[in-house]
Amino acid sequence: MAIDITGITYFMPIFIFLFVFAIIFAILNKIKVLGDNQFAHLLVSFIIAIIFATTTNTQEYITTVMPWVVIFVVCIFFILLILGMSQQKFEIFFKPATIWVIIIAILIIFLVSANQVFSNLLLFENFKNTIDTNSRLVGGILLAIVAALVSWILTKK
Repeated sequence: MAIDITGITYFMPIFIFLFVFAIIFAILNKIKVLGDNQFAHLLVSFIIAIIFATTTNTQEYITTVMPWVVIFVVCIFFILLILGMSQQKFEIFFKPATIWVIIIAILIIFLVSANQVFSNLLLFENFKNTIDTNSRLVGGILLAIVAALVSWILTKK
C-alpha cells in the first residue's frame, strides 16, 4: 500500500525558503563579498530567501529545476560508483573537460526550467518564432560557431 504524501506540498514555501537561505548563505560565506561580517551574510540571505519564498514565479522555478538537478547529481553519483568499482581511478573522471560538461549540463537544466516557468516574461516564444522564420540566419550563426570551434581546435597546441 502506497503512502499519500501530497500534503507535503503545503510546506513547499518553507522548504524553498530554507533551501535558498542555505545556498545564498554558503555562497556569501565562501566568496566573502560582504567581508567577514556574519550578520550581513545572514541578513542578505534572509532577504533573498524571503523574496524567493513569497514570489510565485520563483517558487515554481525552484520546484521545476530541483528535481532535474537532483536526478543529474544522482546519475553522476552512480557513474562515480561504477567507475570506482571497476577502475578505482577517479582522475579519469575529474578532468577539466568533464567538469565543463557537467557545468554546461547544469546550466542547460537551469535555462530549460527558466524557459518553462518564465516563458511569458522572457519572450522565448518570440525568439523561437524568429528562429523558425529566419532559418538562413540560424544556419549562418551555426556555421560561424562550427568554424570558430574547428579553428580553435586546429590552432590549439
